[in-house]
Amino acid sequence: MLLVLYLKLPQDTKESKLTKKNIVIIASIVLFLISYGILSFFVFYHGRSIISLILLGIIGIMLYSSCFFGDEWENKSILMIIYIGFAVSFGLIFGAILNDISIPLYLYFFFFGVLTLQFSKDILKSCKRATQERSNNEEYRFFADIFGIQIAQRMVLMLQFLTILFLLIPFISGIYNYFLYLFPMLIAMILIVISVILNFKYDFKEKYNGKVFILLRIGMFFILAAYFFASI
Repeated sequence: MLLVLYLKLPQDTKESKLTKKNIVIIASIVLFLISYGILSFFVFYHGRSIISLILLGIIGIMLYSSCFFGDEWENKSILMIIYIGFAVSFGLIFGAILNDISIPLYLYFFFFGVLTLQFSKDILKSCKRATQERSNNEEYRFFADIFGIQIAQRMVLMLQFLTILFLLIPFISGIYNYFLYLFPMLIAMILIVISVILNFKYDFKEKYNGKVFILLRIGMFFILAAYFFASI
């Protein structure tokens, strides 16, 4: 999330090396190195596979490289959406890798379910910002500015349908507890379906409707709860 904050901060005009952007990126690197050190201790102390270390190292290199090269990109809001979605969903997969290299199939659907819903939330939020008055000194464009509000709204719809699909597939992929998974999943499903209906009903180019975003946010809570109960 610190990388997102780094991209959001305006370019520093001061000659001082200790600028806000530099402080944020240094703090981010320090925290990453501390996390990597803790993970290394866990892996070697408990005799786990080093795949998790290799994977985290590759991801770190990719994230920081894209962040540095994309900092002055006019469309860097796309990177922000990817970072946030990845940060929210990747823990579902990475936690399983720490225990065993062979990841259960349903965890992949859990990962993509959270990822698609988070993407839909962030793209939807960009529709709201695109309809608001903008200052002339903004350094980057929001997702809805880049592709247009109508296309962004259609992408949200597509992602919502994918989320519903990823909620249903685990029933045939061998989750541990079908019964406990069912109830929060149904609540999340109902909320997402209502948001789909509202998305069809309203044209965000004319007027943004915040109810859709609220429904998706609550739906995310119940999805995470469903995934938790499914693994008990």
